[in-house]
Amino acid sequence: MSCKLLSFIGTTPYIESYYAYNNKRSERPYQFIQEALVEFFCREWKDDDELIIFMTEESQRKNWLSKSECEDANFDKGLKERLEEVKKRFKLKFNVRNVEIPEGKNEKELWIIFEKMNGSLNDEDVIIFDITHSFRSLPMLSLVVLNYVKFLKNVRIERIVYGAMEALGSPKEVRKMPIEERIIPIFDLTPFASLFDWTIAIERFLQTGNAEMMRKLGIEELKPLLAETRGEIGGGLRELITSLDKFSQNVLTCRSPEFKSNIERILNAIPKTEKELEKLKPFKPLFGKIKERFSSMHINDVGSGIEIATWCLEKGLIQQGFTVLRETIINYVITNILKRNNLRKKTYREVAEVMLNSKYEEIPSEVLNLWHEIVDYRNDINHAGWRDRREQNYHSSTDFERKLKEFIERGRVLVERNND
Repeated sequence: MSCKLLSFIGTTPYIESYYAYNNKRSERPYQFIQEALVEFFCREWKDDDELIIFMTEESQRKNWLSKSECEDANFDKGLKERLEEVKKRFKLKFNVRNVEIPEGKNEKELWIIFEKMNGSLNDEDVIIFDITHSFRSLPMLSLVVLNYVKFLKNVRIERIVYGAMEALGSPKEVRKMPIEERIIPIFDLTPFASLFDWTIAIERFLQTGNAEMMRKLGIEELKPLLAETRGEIGGGLRELITSLDKFSQNVLTCRSPEFKSNIERILNAIPKTEKELEKLKPFKPLFGKIKERFSSMHINDVGSGIEIATWCLEKGLIQQGFTVLRETIINYVITNILKRNNLRKKTYREVAEVMLNSKYEEIPSEVLNLWHEIVDYRNDINHAGWRDRREQNYHSSTDFERKLKEFIERGRVLVERNND
């Protein structure tokens, strides 16, 4: 694992300027933004860290090399020589490497650039990415590469930056400025990458029920954004993420007694989260999708069982769905036939199960029929299909999702009828 700063240079004769990041101006003016990036971000780098500059053959001649090396060079001192001077000034020994790339004029050249960038990164590298002088389709291609290596090589994107000279005016106007006023802001674009990550994480949770990616992103990814809330530390967001992760784990392991409180905590955390996201408007609709899904859930002990079984069906958690639904029928009998509230009490559950299995006459026939059908499918799936195919109660893999959907609807009718 090492730190790497990836950057591009073009052919333009760049204007010597100061740079500013996070309200701090560079110690001196620089011809190239990469010099300022070393000052701002690489002062603690070790010898095995690396600054990689991607360049075309022309940009190598124009801006990488000095006039002593190439008569076509724009400057007496090119970027290569200037970076060595900056390293010497800050007593740094990290490696600087140039990588030649094509101009990206066609798809073949774009794939070459993709491979060059991918090949420059190793497992678990920590990346700072500068897109100031990336040209044509390179900014988009670069984001694709970064997301590709995040998955394939487990790299971490520490920062994405952009030196916005246009914030000062046109190149002609900037050249006319006194150099002390020529301060180019460096924008931190990392929050946009975070937004992309959160979009995927929330989509994954709502599609699969797995909150692991949300948990791994965690509140740390949002801290730079939450700084705008003047002291808010994301308590609501943290509570919501923790509750969603706990809910996810409880569904996967069928912790039915926890569902009611899980849903309550999620619903209680959503208003706090919405308030914290007032100044982070792009994030608000993402978390709004979670609110939309959970706001419609019933949170009584029997109703929540139907809701969780439905959740399991939606997420492909078929085995968990049958298990939860089976126990929900027992909850129904304890609540509506035995008229008891302690659903955890072992004797109540045992009595309810005996009543169901013996077809106790006070239990409605539709409840008994549903119970025995659920038990049949639940036993088959829990015993991993080790039944004789010739037996009537052997079910193929395609049967379970269809029957779970049917059983949920029948269970929902019973619950709603009882509530009426």
